[in-house]
Parts: sequence; structure tokens; C-alpha cells
Amino acid sequence: MSVIAHSTRKNVEIQAAAGQADRAANGFPMPAIVGLARNAMAKSARLLMHAAQAVAEARMQRAAIEAELYRNRYKHSSKNDDDLPIVR
Repeated sequence: MSVIAHSTRKNVEIQAAAGQADRAANGFPMPAIVGLARNAMAKSARLLMHAAQAVAEARMQRAAIEAELYRNRYKHSSKNDDDLPIVR
């Protein structure tokens, strides 16, 4: 950078953006709170959609397995046998 350009730039005052010069700093936390709430809602909606897709995929896989094994004649159901006594 030349010495002439450098010395003239020091004397030039940088202009603020239009409408920004007269505005004071805004101390209200509302925009930050709204932004955090919006991000939280978006992430929770995304998580809910992933959960719904996982459940739908599990149902489709179960239907495909039942169709392959039982040729759609039977429905597979697993029972909880924890209440039966253990035979030794």
C-alpha cells in the first residue's frame, strides 16, 4: 500500500449504513429468546420426524419378513414368557 493512500485513508471518516447511524443499541433479549425457541422447535420436529420414519421402516420390515416366512397366512407375535416357571 502506498504512503499517500495510507495517509489519506486515516483522515476519511467511515460512513455508517443508512438508518443505522441514529439507532441506539437494543437491549431487549426478545429476539434472542425467539431465535432459541425457534431452533428448539425445529430440532424437536426433526427428531420427531426421524422417530416416525424409524417406526414406519420397522413396520415395513416386519411386514416383509412375515410375507417371506409365512406367505401372508400368519401374523408373527412374540409373547413374554417371563411369568412361566423355569423347568430344570
